[in-house]
Amino acid sequence: MRSQGLPPLTNIAKPFAAMLLLCSALSVAAADNKAWSNQALIYILAPTLDGTSGIGPFDTAVDMDAGDVFDALDGAFLGLYRGEGERWGVQLDIVSMDLKMDGEGDRGALSGEVNVEQTTVITTASYRLNKEFRLLGGALFNDLTTGVSLTGPSETRQQSAGDDWVDPVVGMAYETPLGAHWDFTGSALVGGFGVGSDMVMVVSGSFAYRFNHWSSLTLGYRYLDFDYEDGEGADRFKFDMKQYGPAVGVRFDF
Repeated sequence: MRSQGLPPLTNIAKPFAAMLLLCSALSVAAADNKAWSNQALIYILAPTLDGTSGIGPFDTAVDMDAGDVFDALDGAFLGLYRGEGERWGVQLDIVSMDLKMDGEGDRGALSGEVNVEQTTVITTASYRLNKEFRLLGGALFNDLTTGVSLTGPSETRQQSAGDDWVDPVVGMAYETPLGAHWDFTGSALVGGFGVGSDMVMVVSGSFAYRFNHWSSLTLGYRYLDFDYEDGEGADRFKFDMKQYGPAVGVRFDF
């Protein structure tokens, strides 16, 4: 578990490991650069959060619908890049959210603010089996920090804790055109295998309406399921959480 203070160098290096994997995949794909294509997607996700978050011996149930999340949202970035040659391809998907919400403690004697910051980066390489199916393999990096600042008549209580980890993931993607303007894309990833999480699952699907050769509107749905626990006693950190909901975005092809 990462507590308040400067993170160790190993934690700082983990996001760069995902970028290194992407660069390695790009170097492999460069040899396959006969018809390299690119996609960039900026999207908005309306997630429901359902699960349990734990620090030390204490577990807290989390049940937030999309309205609760948007009310607490203080900042976010959601974007995806996909590049593909004749057979090999790469994809980088980033979801970063900063939530701030009211909190209280000691049966209402303390009140203040709870801050939750989460960044999820999924980096995968793909190998095309045919026009519809691609094999996927890569890594998921998750960084989560929770901060609590509560004040009362006679005291101020501040606490910050979090953790970050990397999960290997494997899966498959499917895509098919649906007429002249529509197409469908779906993918499923499973991973963790005890390396970081005990289990992690990412399932998504989206329909895209193409306005022209370079821009499309996408409508989809995304489901993430984390089952992570590390440490014991006061150093225990648990994140057993489902995050799911509809998404809308704009895709650019170049």
